[in-house]
Amino acid sequence: MTDRDANERLLRLNAALDGELDAMGSLEFERELRHDPALAAEYRRLTELREAVRRHAPREAPPQTLADRIAALTAPAPAAAPPQAAAPIATTAPFRRRAWLDSRALAMAASFAVLGFAVGAGLMSLRTPAGSGDVAQHLVSDFARAEIAGLPFDVASSDRHTVKPWLANRTTVSGTIVDLAPEGFPLVGGRVTIVDRVPTPTLVYRHNEHLVAVTELPPDTKLARGNGGIETIDGYHVARWADADLAYVAVSDMDEKALGEFVEAFRRGGPATEPTRP
Repeated sequence: MTDRDANERLLRLNAALDGELDAMGSLEFERELRHDPALAAEYRRLTELREAVRRHAPREAPPQTLADRIAALTAPAPAAAPPQAAAPIATTAPFRRRAWLDSRALAMAASFAVLGFAVGAGLMSLRTPAGSGDVAQHLVSDFARAEIAGLPFDVASSDRHTVKPWLANRTTVSGTIVDLAPEGFPLVGGRVTIVDRVPTPTLVYRHNEHLVAVTELPPDTKLARGNGGIETIDGYHVARWADADLAYVAVSDMDEKALGEFVEAFRRGGPATEPTRP
């Protein structure tokens, strides 16, 4: 790829993030995301960064001292007494325009102050050591973003012999693909999920109109292990479990009972299916 192509792709990526692409541009960008895993991963990373700043940065009002200083600097000079009754009519418009400019200046200064504080707070929160649910929270955000964007998988296929080699060539984790169609959970595709800068395989299954995404992680991944119980994060159900080789995190918009049945079926079918080797 030439520097020009890279710059054009970067411009399209930022335009997509800002919602500035037209209908045709959006369709073309979605096609690029489906065929370019690196671009899709970068798009997910930037979206997560933006959402993290919005989620963690508090909205603070500007200090009163700042507002008072701006008001003092922009206060209009005392006007001379009008020589006749008709004079105030001529001075009303300039006075209103000056007052409007004063309020605009105050609002802009306050906005800049809040923006600077929010960005600083957001970056500080991103540097904070991981909390107890960061891995699951990250995967919930990834699931919600894929659902909203209408791109739940990078490769669409119900054949594990298609999905398995596709993921094996793009991830560093040895994954297991289980055929759960007889259990009512057919495989519909897979995608690459970045967890702690490591590309990991995520398998996408369907149950009626719902999806469940199972991300397979190294067994020593912090906070990924669980006892098989189901928790709720941001309205989505999350199940975590592990075996001797891998840790698993399943995120779904199914109800808790259906997700529990899926986890049971997956754990029963796991040992019988050959793992994916990169």
